[in-house]
Amino acid sequence: MTTLLQPVVEVSRPEASGVARPEPFPEGTLQAALGGGAMADQDLFCEFLQGGVHTTLRYGDLRRGAERYAGFFQGRGVRRGEVVLIVLKHSPDLFSAFLGAMLIGAVPSFMPFPTSKQEPRLYWSSHQKLLDRMATGTLLTYGENLTAVAECTRHEGWRLLGAEQAIDAQLPFVPASVSPDQVAFLQHSSGTTGLKKGVALTHRAVLRQVRSYAERLQLRPGDRVVSWLPLYHDMGLIACFLLPLITRVPVVMMDPFEWVVSPGRLFEAIQRFRGTHCWQPNFAFHHLCRTVRPSPALDLSSMRAWINCSEPCRAESFDLFARRFAGAGVRAEHLQVCYAMAETVFAVTQTESDLPVRRLCVEPDALRVGCAVPVESDAAPSTVVLSTGTPISGLSVQIRDDQGLPVTEGRIGEICIAGDCLFDGYFLLPEETHRKLRAGWYHSGDLGFLHDGLLYVTGRKNDLIIVHGRNYYAHELEFLVNQVPGVQPGRTVAVGYFRSDVGSEEVVIIAEAPTIADSTRNDLSQQIKQALLDQAGLLVFDVHVVGAGWLNKTTSGKISRVENLAKYQAERAQAA
Repeated sequence: MTTLLQPVVEVSRPEASGVARPEPFPEGTLQAALGGGAMADQDLFCEFLQGGVHTTLRYGDLRRGAERYAGFFQGRGVRRGEVVLIVLKHSPDLFSAFLGAMLIGAVPSFMPFPTSKQEPRLYWSSHQKLLDRMATGTLLTYGENLTAVAECTRHEGWRLLGAEQAIDAQLPFVPASVSPDQVAFLQHSSGTTGLKKGVALTHRAVLRQVRSYAERLQLRPGDRVVSWLPLYHDMGLIACFLLPLITRVPVVMMDPFEWVVSPGRLFEAIQRFRGTHCWQPNFAFHHLCRTVRPSPALDLSSMRAWINCSEPCRAESFDLFARRFAGAGVRAEHLQVCYAMAETVFAVTQTESDLPVRRLCVEPDALRVGCAVPVESDAAPSTVVLSTGTPISGLSVQIRDDQGLPVTEGRIGEICIAGDCLFDGYFLLPEETHRKLRAGWYHSGDLGFLHDGLLYVTGRKNDLIIVHGRNYYAHELEFLVNQVPGVQPGRTVAVGYFRSDVGSEEVVIIAEAPTIADSTRNDLSQQIKQALLDQAGLLVFDVHVVGAGWLNKTTSGKISRVENLAKYQAERAQAA
């Protein structure tokens, strides 16, 4: 295991005499957030928890780490405007490398580090299209990976750097003069539906987003973010790294892999450091409910906001979480929802602090034909959808139809966003940029509707399966399948399978059931079919029950519909 140099716990490292101190940067740039001076240097940035070790990072530590990497990068020939892909394990050096690249005007981008379950050759070769499109740049990883990168990719034009070389680097550097409208960094999509796209974000857009979002959150002195999220995802990068950096709200950072194995560590960190804000996707609320047993000593009363983000947010998840941890201080008004995306830096809408999230009961049949018709909460049947709130300051939302025209309230259409923190486009993908960013409006590919001024998100266009003229959302079907006994929760995917003989899509369900014997798999398949028929009125084409580990995930941990449909089709063709 490679270990990089970390700041001494609770002690700032002495400043290296050979490193050039940058001149003050313009206030409209992210570099200015590093600050300077004795008072600013002592401000707390992060409590970093990993492997049982607690490291305290202050702004002075952060700045010196960034300067160390700036000198290292510039000394190895990294140029202004050059993309720097950062492939490191979860460690404080992620912060240093990212900010160090920006100090010299380079364009950093976090990439996921391969897990122990990933075959190295497949991991590195999967980045080939990305490397080809960029043609040149720098890739920073550990020396132990450089051979695999060289063997598995066509890397001509790319500078490969081993991070160990930066441990003792104390090289002078010339800080870049940057403007607020220059690209600060790239956020890369997870690749759930295709090739990773680099979202280009300027300093100005990032700072506008953070300031507006902090205002909506009503951040105040004494707040503290607690996070287990990876930094290569926009929720971890913006909400749990750059927002704390810019607003001076400290963050408690945990290792994502350690959280997955031991979810209760999140609660321990919240209780120990009196956390107030935590962002996580919907599945994490269920994961905590399944794996953590509440105890009388558990105290989560310091939390002001548990913010559900990144995937469809469900009322059932909130209800379960609130019931299970009510004794620890979790209240309905603490459970919030955010609708966010990299193309707007992060938040588009956010629910109001200290108020329960608005719920809307709608007719399921009307929902399937593209219209949200409210019904009384005790009416049957009904589908409950959670509001994602109103747009943050500086952003506007419209719902548009397939012709790009605004629709009336209650009609479901594509969510389009305009405002002052939109991205500058997809890096080196002008056609994709033109397709998605038109006349100042970003066409998100997400579906939703407006009701009483609040946004409700129902799914994605590519999450929509149209069966004989009726609309079904894949994530809704997956939720129903996950409730069937025997199915591994969270290990289900619903995909559209086009049948030329009937001229329409059909639904295929692929579900992992690791404890089901081969002799009873057909019985489970029939139970799943019956559950979907009873609860969604849908007769599915096929239910494919598989063993543990069959389903492929993207680098951000999302189950890939594209890859798993292709895998299903290959097995079906082979069996024919």
